[in-house]
Amino acid sequence: MKFITTIATIALAFAGSASAATCTPGVDYCSKTLQDIDSNNEGAIKSALTIDGEPILANIPAVWHQYIFHCNSDKSLTLAGGCAGGCEITGQGKNDICHKYKEGEED
Repeated sequence: MKFITTIATIALAFAGSASAATCTPGVDYCSKTLQDIDSNNEGAIKSALTIDGEPILANIPAVWHQYIFHCNSDKSLTLAGGCAGGCEITGQGKNDICHKYKEGEED
């Protein structure tokens, strides 16, 4: 019985580490920023999208540029929102934001 408990504990430890991100708690990040900081953040992005009820999007990295993620105190990510106009990277230590199109502006 102890063997099964040990295996379960180890499995949970690895599952938790897969969703931890390299990020600063309290800061909002574009997915590109997270991927530029550490390519291993992909697992945390997938986890955040899946937890938020978007398991299909979690497996389509090509659409991640439209999302902002919040870095939680435990360094997990929470989907903060979608950006119809794309995500704007604001610089180190600052919250990334959704790009706002002005009327007449082209992509």
